[in-house]
Amino acid sequence: MKLDRPLFWEIQQKQKRQTSLILFFLFLFYFFSLGLLTAGLFLAAGFFLPAFNFWQAPFFWKYLIFVFLISLVLTTINFFQARKTGATFILNRLQAYPPQSDDRYHLTFRNGLEEMGLASGLGEIKGYIIPSLNVNSLSLVNRDNRPAIAVTEGLLAEASRDELQAVIAHEVAHLLRGDTYLLTLICSLASFFEQLLSSLEREKEGLSSDSLTKKSEREVVHPFLYLAGLASYTLMTFFLTLISQKRELLADSTAVELSRDPMALARIIYKAQLANSYLGDFSLYTPLFLVPPDSREIKENFWSRLFNSHPPAITRLRLLTSMANRSLDELKDQIREQEERRERARIEARSREERLINSREDGLSPFVTSFSEVAKIEENKIWLIKTASGQWAGPYSLSSLLTLPGFSPGSRVKNVQENREGRARDFEAIRAALYRLYRHEPVEPQRQNRCPHCFLELTESFYEGLRVKTCPQCQGKLVPLSFMERILARREVGFSEHLKAKAENLSQRLDDPAWRRKEIARKPAISCPQCGLGMVVKPYSYVFYLPVYKCFHCQVIWFEADELEILQYLVESRATTQFKL
Repeated sequence: MKLDRPLFWEIQQKQKRQTSLILFFLFLFYFFSLGLLTAGLFLAAGFFLPAFNFWQAPFFWKYLIFVFLISLVLTTINFFQARKTGATFILNRLQAYPPQSDDRYHLTFRNGLEEMGLASGLGEIKGYIIPSLNVNSLSLVNRDNRPAIAVTEGLLAEASRDELQAVIAHEVAHLLRGDTYLLTLICSLASFFEQLLSSLEREKEGLSSDSLTKKSEREVVHPFLYLAGLASYTLMTFFLTLISQKRELLADSTAVELSRDPMALARIIYKAQLANSYLGDFSLYTPLFLVPPDSREIKENFWSRLFNSHPPAITRLRLLTSMANRSLDELKDQIREQEERRERARIEARSREERLINSREDGLSPFVTSFSEVAKIEENKIWLIKTASGQWAGPYSLSSLLTLPGFSPGSRVKNVQENREGRARDFEAIRAALYRLYRHEPVEPQRQNRCPHCFLELTESFYEGLRVKTCPQCQGKLVPLSFMERILARREVGFSEHLKAKAENLSQRLDDPAWRRKEIARKPAISCPQCGLGMVVKPYSYVFYLPVYKCFHCQVIWFEADELEILQYLVESRATTQFKL
């Protein structure tokens, strides 16, 4: 069924009417809230001041005028603040960022935006990526009325190309119908109190350079966070009663008109509901999302229609499947078949032991670094440092020396090779290393972009659609911390049975604190291939205690052979998705 899309001037007129209506209700909200609060205070004062009469005509009329003016001022400030910085504040709260050109998944999303922008007549649509493993999307309109669509990393990883196109079409439908303008305004108005508190907190933190002073000031501000959250939640609940659930059904229908594939949209809505559409504590932005975080709890009744911005997912799925003359059971079968095809298409990763066995069977010898190359590049541990007890500690390499907790330019150090002792700042090599570190350059240029174990030059390769650096000999990988959410969300790489068994065995050991401490102590000290500073051995996270090398200066992780694949397998094993309503 073809739907008549509103014309541009009709959308503008509709937006003006909606804005006026929202402002009127916002004024009423402030007027009655402020009026009831202050009236309660004045009535309570009447118990202690018998001569005071709140209902006396002169005072009561002045009181109403005062509340009216204050409510008008608050409404005006709230509206202009929401229009000016509302969309930007929402994107910042979600930690959204533009698509990156070196990421294949991001390029697919950007191409989809360009195609749908041309097909819909909207022109350029700005794209944003939300760093979350969960499956969701939203659309926004900023202050110069430029449209924007944001999707999560989880959605990019989970959706096929036609499903991603359907999601973009759904968000474009909201933009075409003027829903996004209204919802952006409502969410921006509701988050006004949180935005105000955030700006006040930043100002207070900048008042003094004393950390104790800043801490005490933040403690004064933080109790108001609860009041700000309560006010924002109350305002959003009030606005939710004005939002019709039919807009989602109309957006789904318009999306089908644009993408010509109702089953693709039904599949991704189904996946988002079952996998996880929760995006943190951002319930104020629920009306913007493709699927609300509490979609499983939404029922078909009066109270649900009154206080929920979205209809039940089952209602949307039935409408979409009926457009394709399919049933819900056929939808589930499509998803199962899609998952089976995806599993078969995964590139199987093998463990290091399997690769070595295969290379020997093929008559190939693994490449070994020459001893002359190791001797040329290997760290020179020629530095000693005097401890607080007056004893010499070491020897250390230059990069390890700079990362010691007690090191400073005034520390007493000794160069064993030159048999020279003095302050650290007296040695030209240390001064040069500190200067390079200040300029974000490697401490030891000859070791830049080389494996910290094999000393071979790292090569670039693609892993889950991202460029990572790999050692051609030991298969260690240097991965930026910002890539980890994307890698763990995607499923291009599969795992051999030997690698799965290795991961399961390691998973059991990771539950033993004594083994973890022993494993951390066993790992030798290495230098970061980018900056040359010593890397620290830390658990990957508090959920997955796999010990890995981290450089907090460069924000990168060094995974030894099979560690990244094992981490992926452990994450996938924990986050199993079951497809049933």
